[in-house]
Amino acid sequence: MDVFGELQKAVKKEIYVSNFDFGSCEIEKEDIEFIKNSEQKLRKRFMGISESLYDICITLHQISLKFKKSGDFMKWYQANGLTKDNISEFNKRFILFQEFSDKKDFIASLSNQSVRFLTHKDVTADAREKIIDGGIKKAETIKELLAPVRDQIAIEFEKKTKSYVNYKKLEKMKTRITKVEDGNELNSLKADIDALAIYLKDMKQAVKDKEKEWENKNNLKLVKG
Repeated sequence: MDVFGELQKAVKKEIYVSNFDFGSCEIEKEDIEFIKNSEQKLRKRFMGISESLYDICITLHQISLKFKKSGDFMKWYQANGLTKDNISEFNKRFILFQEFSDKKDFIASLSNQSVRFLTHKDVTADAREKIIDGGIKKAETIKELLAPVRDQIAIEFEKKTKSYVNYKKLEKMKTRITKVEDGNELNSLKADIDALAIYLKDMKQAVKDKEKEWENKNNLKLVKG
């Protein structure tokens, strides 16, 4: 999808009129004026998207803060022809603009895919810095360079969070309960849950017994010491 092309379709009128219903949300009068002025600014900026990407990201961020109290930012950007994906793309680029404020032109030149790779939750600041400082723009190259970093983080996370519980199966059971339409199946699910409750109660007691055992051992060591 050509995001910028879609945005530019909205920039046709010589006289600007906001499409957003400000009366439907609780927001101060001065904030409304700020947002309306910002809307007009955004419409003009979209016409020169290549030069103004930084301004757009900053302005959208500022407007989102104005709507923070009322929670109507989504209603506002939808009224202005933007989607959740559009906002996500601008927010990710905003993060890079903030992190690398001296490289605005470079950040503005990155593709949306490159920005997504660089702002992935598993990518470290050091890894991002090496990519940006190296002037690497191609999305596939960035993906290849970041793969070892993300794989290592995944391995470390798995080591730190070893679990004996299959949460996926429990979540699947929970989802099934909300969709079940057969009485027999519901009774079967209830029986499984009751059995789990008994197991959990027994295991909880076993944990308490083990903790008590360790506590007694530690107290014995203190007495001997």
